[in-house]
Amino acid sequence: MILQDKTDLLDEIQARVRRHSPQKSNKTAIDFLTLYRSDCTTDPLLVVHKPRIYVIIQGAKAIRIRERGFTYDQNNYLVATVDLPLSGHITRATPEAPYLAACIAFDPDEIATVIAETHADPGLRSPERASLGLSPMTEDLLDVLRRILVCLDREEDRAFLVPMLKRELIYRVLQGAQNHVLHEIADRKSDASRINRALACLRAHFMTDIPTAELARHAGMASSTFFRKFQAVTGLSPVQYRTRLRLREARRLMLDENRLATEAGFTVGYESPSHFTREYRALYGLPPHRDIARIRTVGPDRYRAMNEDIWQ
Repeated sequence: MILQDKTDLLDEIQARVRRHSPQKSNKTAIDFLTLYRSDCTTDPLLVVHKPRIYVIIQGAKAIRIRERGFTYDQNNYLVATVDLPLSGHITRATPEAPYLAACIAFDPDEIATVIAETHADPGLRSPERASLGLSPMTEDLLDVLRRILVCLDREEDRAFLVPMLKRELIYRVLQGAQNHVLHEIADRKSDASRINRALACLRAHFMTDIPTAELARHAGMASSTFFRKFQAVTGLSPVQYRTRLRLREARRLMLDENRLATEAGFTVGYESPSHFTREYRALYGLPPHRDIARIRTVGPDRYRAMNEDIWQ
């Protein structure tokens, strides 16, 4: 098969993503594919990056988790294998050249199947955390994405071709610099997989003070080992991770349900209004009432639209 030139591939993919992105966030007829578009840059917001492959088609984005920062564009793609709460914002976008991106969700079992069938080499483990990383974009990967996007216009092709194309996409990523990341999440005994099980428990019960020992039990680890591995995979302690989930939900309650700050804080698990305000300000830069007032100055709907792909 003769591939298109990388520039031609990007041009075609940009045109297809534009056509299928009438809104900021666009669920598509392909269940694992979500497309994003923004005509402007955005403010940093807290986002929980779920396991996925994230490809920027046009524009640029910056994300940060504690001391680690990434800035990337169409020259790289992001692989995330653990639900990580981090700060993210679009750094390059205009109405003439909007930010365009594609998110491909995946299941660890899908990756494990491709690894088993292809005997893919895990390569050398990175000294960085095996939960988030960038790889250089290749023509092969772009071509698979192009063919997936073509199926959006061909209903009769989707049931037969799309599952094979997703397997090919995973195969191409396994050939890239983040192959060890996918091997980690596909191995149910790996630290990343064990921590993901604990994270699922934490997300389901973040409004309560679930003991670390209980989370360790879900991970199948001793408590001391779990605490160390949790920090290595997420860059946060379990309490810090829970705090970010609580504050994100409190912000949503104040915006979407018009809850008062005190009520929102109590709802998500805080016993002290001052404690809630202190942690909210540390994360968002303003106390709750001022942060919500700032958002409402431009209107919650417009604020969400400006930040749609990192609001979810």
